[in-house]
Amino acid sequence: MRNTFLALFVAMTIISGCRSNSGIRAYWSERTPNIDDIAAAEEEFTNFAELAVDAPEADAFYAVDQLLRKASKDEVTFIVYTDWIARGFGLVASPCYSPSIFTHAAKTILRKRILDSYLTAEYKKRLEFCSHNRVGDKAKLAVDLPIEGRMLILVVDQDCPSCRKAMERLAKEWEGLGLVALCVGHGALPGDPDWKCLRLPNNQNIFDAGQSPFYFVIGADGIVEQAYKSAYDYEN
Repeated sequence: MRNTFLALFVAMTIISGCRSNSGIRAYWSERTPNIDDIAAAEEEFTNFAELAVDAPEADAFYAVDQLLRKASKDEVTFIVYTDWIARGFGLVASPCYSPSIFTHAAKTILRKRILDSYLTAEYKKRLEFCSHNRVGDKAKLAVDLPIEGRMLILVVDQDCPSCRKAMERLAKEWEGLGLVALCVGHGALPGDPDWKCLRLPNNQNIFDAGQSPFYFVIGADGIVEQAYKSAYDYEN
């Protein structure tokens, strides 16, 4: 009996340690959101985002709730921090992009009803975008596309030079997969022989084309294997 109790105590200690050693849960209990020094505040938030994206989800959610609770005491502070949350966790190009953290934060932010109608609409749009095509989801494409083996789906803006470069680069990096470009912008569809190019409907609400170029990968069963990832090349 004594050995059983000891084993249970050790197991509970390990579990407790795994839940609390991420270093993120106490981040905002030891700090106060303050935009008097905007550069210092932004650096503090960036450090938080980098910790949060690598932490267990429960710890990250807890810390986000703590931040929003403190920031909501001042409207201007709340607007600044919610903008950073949208950029840090809700932009595919961000190194801290996390649909789960952004979704949790966005739902909390919208419940508080502090943002004006424009910012609320933008948050709802970003929330919709982050809710689709996560790993394990059945792919949503906004176009009629037969699934033919594993496929890479790239969202591109034809008016964006970086998007055209992304098509060339990804065709080399992902050789062997079916390549599909979902296009917005002006002019005729690209005539690249490596890609099947389709135009996204103007009224679609699945993809945020303003974040292009980004891509995701789906299996032959239509299930998402890799979630949204930026295809922007920051070096060229």
